[in-house]
Amino acid sequence: MMLHKEYNEYEICIRNKLPYSVFEKEFDCRESVIVWICSKQLERKNLTEETRKFLIGMQYENEKVAARFRYKLEKNISTVNNQIPEKYCTVEKIAEANNISRATVVKYALFTRALEQIGKKEPKLVPKILSGQYKISHKNVLKMAELSEEEIKRINRKIERNPGDYMYYKATRNSINTGRYEAIPTEILIGPSVKDMPKFDPDAETNSLILTIPSWQSTVERMKRSTDFSTVSSQAKNNLKKALLSLLCCVNGVLTEMEDK
Repeated sequence: MMLHKEYNEYEICIRNKLPYSVFEKEFDCRESVIVWICSKQLERKNLTEETRKFLIGMQYENEKVAARFRYKLEKNISTVNNQIPEKYCTVEKIAEANNISRATVVKYALFTRALEQIGKKEPKLVPKILSGQYKISHKNVLKMAELSEEEIKRINRKIERNPGDYMYYKATRNSINTGRYEAIPTEILIGPSVKDMPKFDPDAETNSLILTIPSWQSTVERMKRSTDFSTVSSQAKNNLKKALLSLLCCVNGVLTEMEDK
């Protein structure tokens, strides 16, 4: 499990003898702690898509366990047709929190399980996938999880022998599909050639923004639900108002630009 940034800040404060404050938070079980850590990590703006998928999958897997635990504690609660009440519906809860569909939550959970299996066989490979250094599709992550420990270790050794900003799945595809590791020409491990580079996509920036906006909406909605503005300082409210107005101005500018074109 990745370290939460507050833990890193705590370590820095201890090392440099800086003052710090802490707050206590109660949890009903260990899995609830992991769910909370995942939710805090998902608020970060610099997550790779792979890390985001992993965190949502981890959040879902642990929320399932935590929900069953809470249900057992409240087993006298009324049910309809022996079904767990709506407030325990884990998929809906995670999907709403991350502004994605139920099917996507389940898909990400498979991704998380696969990475955990890969991590048991070769821990060094998982950070490469989560950071985006090793470019591999969801489908092929699931395939890789089924390989033996030695097969996965060989793939990672080939990646490490050819350091670079990125390593593409194409470079180790034969290793995954056939297991014939030594049949891969060394030059293919260097990365894509110029002719393999993606062509200019005029929609790339627009599509990137489309994928990013839902996370902003989710963050704002979560803040609205959890914040009592009567207890928030005037300075904080003014700063938030300025930030929101600035964002609104930016959005209106984009809308105007699209209408003009």
